[in-house]
Amino acid sequence: SIRGCSGKAHTSNIPPYGYLKDPDNPDHWIIDEEAAAVVRMIYQKTIEGKGPYTIARELSEAKIERPSYYLGKKGLGNHSTDYDKTHPYSWNGGQIAYMIARPEYIGKTVNFRTYKNSYKDKRPKISDQEDWVVFDGTQEPIVDTETWKLAQKLRGTVRKIDSMGEPNVLTGLVYCADCGAPMYNHRHPNNRVRTYYIANGERRQRIAKPEDYYCCSTYNLSRQRFSKTCSGHRISTESLRKIIL
Repeated sequence: SIRGCSGKAHTSNIPPYGYLKDPDNPDHWIIDEEAAAVVRMIYQKTIEGKGPYTIARELSEAKIERPSYYLGKKGLGNHSTDYDKTHPYSWNGGQIAYMIARPEYIGKTVNFRTYKNSYKDKRPKISDQEDWVVFDGTQEPIVDTETWKLAQKLRGTVRKIDSMGEPNVLTGLVYCADCGAPMYNHRHPNNRVRTYYIANGERRQRIAKPEDYYCCSTYNLSRQRFSKTCSGHRISTESLRKIIL
C-alpha cells in the first residue's frame, strides 16, 4: 500500500515490546523505558554468550513480566483482553530469539513482513525477506547498531544449549588448521551416565568424566555419513585458553 511504502507509517498497528505509540502522533513510536531496559538486558546477555533459552530462564527466575502480560495489564498488545494472567513470568526461548533479530530496536521500520491472500484469509503468512520494505531512523533506537550486529553474529555461533551451565566465549572463533572448517565445542558435565552394550548384548553403564574440547566439524560430520574427511583434530578448551592467554 501507499501508506506502507511512504516511510512515515507502520503497517503494524501495535508497536513491539519496548515501544509505545506517541500520543501526539500514532504513526510514531516512542521508547517505553521500563520495557526497553529489559530489551537492552536481553542484548547484553546475548553478547555475553548466552542463548535464548538460557536468557528466558534467567528472566523468568528474576520475575520479569513477559511482554504479553506486561502489555496486557496496561490494555495494550495483541491480547489486551485475553492475555494469560496466571503465568506472568513465563518467557520462552523462541520469543527471545525473535526479539534479538528485530531491526526495529535499532530504529528501523519493517513493513510488509506478513501478507494475506485475500480479505477472507484469517491467518497472515510470513513474507520472503526480499519483499520487506525497510526504512531507517523512523524511531529512536533502543540498542546501538554495533550491539545489534554483534548479537546477530553471536546468535549464529553460540551453542543453544550449554550443559556446563555457562557460555563458552570461544565458540564460533576456532577453525581447523587443515580444512578451515569451524571446530565444534563438545562439553559434558561430571557424573554423566553413559550407557553401552558389550558383544553379547549385555547392557552396561559407566560414569563419564567431564569433557570440554574442540574438534574438527568436517571430520565429525563425515563420520555421520560413514566416510572420512580431514582428521579428528582435538584440543581441550583449557589448553586453548592457555595458548591464547
